[in-house]
Amino acid sequence: MTPALINWQMKASFVLTVFVVILFGLDAGISVLIGLMSVVSGMIIGSRIAHRTSKSKEPFGIVINMLKAEAVKIIVVITVLWIAFKFYKALVPLALIVGLAVAAILSGASIVKLNKIDK
Repeated sequence: MTPALINWQMKASFVLTVFVVILFGLDAGISVLIGLMSVVSGMIIGSRIAHRTSKSKEPFGIVINMLKAEAVKIIVVITVLWIAFKFYKALVPLALIVGLAVAAILSGASIVKLNKIDK
């Protein structure tokens, strides 16, 4: 994942968080931010592992690295969400789910944007 795409996702996350804080309050905004950042941090860490596939020419090695990257991404998301549920008592579950969904949509949009840049 390129720094420009990460920067784009961070800006979109910030705008959404401010929008939710204005409309629904601070607790909902923090909940959205937790949802967004859990997915974004998982993608950043997972993309570092997936980047190893560019060095490998073996199809099996590429698949294994991609599976490792996806597993790490899922573990990071689950860990961040577990910490949020454990320690943040004012969590708004619906806002958290919205944050997760928006982050997934942003990651898909980033991949599409990255494919257009490569061509």
